[in-house]
Amino acid sequence: MKKTILSLMIASSVMSVEQANAANAMTAVPAATTSTVGAFTILWTGNRLQVKNGTRIVWESVANESFVRAGTHSLDAHELRGSFDVKENINSQCTDQSITSFTQSGTEVVFKGRLTGNAACTTNYTLSFTQPLTGHLRYKLSFDNAAVNYSELAYSSSNNERFHGFGEQFSVLDLKGKVVPVLSEEGGVGRGHQPISGAVNLGSAGAAGNELTTYYAVPQYITNTNKSLFLENTQYSVFDLSDVNRVRVRLFSNQMTGRILLGNSMLELIQRFTDYTGRMRQLPDWFNEGAIVGMQGGTDKVNAVLTELERRGTPVAGVWLQDWVGKRQTSFGSQLWWNWELDQDRYPNWNGLVNRIESRNGHVLCYINPFLVDASPKGNVRRNLYTEAVNNGYLVKNSAGQPYQVTNTDFSAGMIDLTNPQAETWIKEVIKTQLIGEGRCRGWMHDFAEALPFDAVLWSGEDAASYHNKYPVEWARVAREAITEAGLGNDVVFFNRSGSARTPMYSTLLWQGDQLVTWDKYDGFKSAIMATMTGGFSGISLSHSDIGGYTNATLGGVGYNREQELLQRWMEFSAFTTAYRTHEGLKPEDNAQFYSNNETYSHFDKFARVYKALAFYRKQLFAEAATKGWPVVRHPMLHYSNDAELATLDDHIMLGSEILMAPVINKNAYNYGWKKVYFPNAATTTWVHAFTGYKYGKGSNAPSAPWWLSAVNSAKGNWQWVYAPLGTPAAFYKQGSTVGAQFEANLKSLGVK
Repeated sequence: MKKTILSLMIASSVMSVEQANAANAMTAVPAATTSTVGAFTILWTGNRLQVKNGTRIVWESVANESFVRAGTHSLDAHELRGSFDVKENINSQCTDQSITSFTQSGTEVVFKGRLTGNAACTTNYTLSFTQPLTGHLRYKLSFDNAAVNYSELAYSSSNNERFHGFGEQFSVLDLKGKVVPVLSEEGGVGRGHQPISGAVNLGSAGAAGNELTTYYAVPQYITNTNKSLFLENTQYSVFDLSDVNRVRVRLFSNQMTGRILLGNSMLELIQRFTDYTGRMRQLPDWFNEGAIVGMQGGTDKVNAVLTELERRGTPVAGVWLQDWVGKRQTSFGSQLWWNWELDQDRYPNWNGLVNRIESRNGHVLCYINPFLVDASPKGNVRRNLYTEAVNNGYLVKNSAGQPYQVTNTDFSAGMIDLTNPQAETWIKEVIKTQLIGEGRCRGWMHDFAEALPFDAVLWSGEDAASYHNKYPVEWARVAREAITEAGLGNDVVFFNRSGSARTPMYSTLLWQGDQLVTWDKYDGFKSAIMATMTGGFSGISLSHSDIGGYTNATLGGVGYNREQELLQRWMEFSAFTTAYRTHEGLKPEDNAQFYSNNETYSHFDKFARVYKALAFYRKQLFAEAATKGWPVVRHPMLHYSNDAELATLDDHIMLGSEILMAPVINKNAYNYGWKKVYFPNAATTTWVHAFTGYKYGKGSNAPSAPWWLSAVNSAKGNWQWVYAPLGTPAAFYKQGSTVGAQFEANLKSLGVK
């Protein structure tokens, strides 16, 4: 599959919370005054700024403290084998704020004032408010001092406020107390899991990542108090939530543009946010009908596995062949040749293989990323795309005007410059002729795009540091436009891992990048479950993970290889998500595979049928996602927002509003196969086990747990132990639900029950 190692380490020299609060002085403040912008009231109380809807406060500054700051800062970004070590350096700060005027002209409210501070830092500022969409209060903060390149907005929070969002988060559900950098980047290898994180950092400092590194970073959040704010800017920003009473948004730009959203629920706030970002389209019916079988190894191997799947009658929607371009051995493992043409030696009679798959209503999927390597050493190259790109000036350049060589494992690659319209047209032509045309691919992994170096030189002249978070959006747009230009509408599915706020406008499906083949919460199975839920807070409505994880490595016989039980539990979880797709992993020969033995084949087949049994409901949810931006798989708090106990859970998911699933997340039949499950609204709702028929919650008739296990009830819901051995995961539907009844009928017709 890949791997560029790209992670972020923050070493900030910004002031402490105590220093910052002491420095934030308000002077020359006007008397209280009020203006209205659409549904919003802008109120200056005399010592703080408030935004209200009726009597409800949706945003407010801290009384008697500056809410605007500015300065001259610099970002030192050092690239270490694809890893970013980013340091924020302060040169001057304007921290003392005055307000000189507060006016309204038509539908716009404008504050003006002055900032002063250390090192003779002075600037005038303008803060304006408008309503571009219903429920959106747009603010724009700008400065007249051209030297200012850093802006900050500070405002009030409360100690019981929980923050969710910021894109796809793998380790943290509630970001309160964290300092969150907004940078789309490599997720890291290990992310704190030891010993692999230490070993990775020893070889490439920072490459292990940390709890906040993410491929998909969005400057946006929603809270349990139904508040939401986001930035329109794509420049590097930091949301400092470390002070329980304040939020500080730091942006490395002379102008900050953002929006405060109005909504009565978290789901409504997601809908408001996706009014701006755009929404992911409905997936085509073919993709929804079965497994996406990830394999490698050439025509003969693929045909042999397909024969067994056909014999079993396993529902297969597609066959994903990422090695369609050929493979190369590197120090990291088995990787691909990044030259996007069919390797006819590895896949002889490709058309015959595609015909076989399509004859059973399936499709072939392949792979591409925005990097190119000189494929001359490969030997069977018909079209060397790297040479074409170099000769035409289509690659990102370094300061010397040469193609920027981004180091991967033990090779380097050039990166397509998407600010160059001719380069963009060219790579779309490659997608149309090589993938869709000769390859006959009706989907692909649309990899990487989070690795643009900060010091790169772009064709457009744009600052690469500012363009970095925009590159993933443009990479998704290129794919979407190529599909449209090929006349295939919504029939093709590409799945990307990187993104920023407006990626849903173009993306067809997200996948969560590279997890370890482990159970852990840092970078393993648990982190994939977390990311499935957290992305939904930021408009990622269609998301999934590699079944079984991806990254495996060994040294001297010791290391990380995929165990069969992990693979099986991941299958169970994925059957209740957007896509049921396997991956062989970094070193396939060392990993348990769905085709390893009869037991894995049978488990894979069973949960492909479970996935198919839910196709009717997913189709409804795909339509809901396309019209409202709601996530197909979601955290239960989106439906039970007043249940504080439920809000902290990170191992329960809901498929829509009707299906509750609590995957087993520990190895060796943890607690002898028993899973502790929280049933929301247990006093009034009966939850029916999809595989056993036992009832939980109201009117429970489930068998008692063994004596050594105890349940703890709460005011809102009910904890119960559920027997969940391999093959019988803890999955439930609401009694009386038409969705549940249809799911039950489908499981029977497909031979699961």
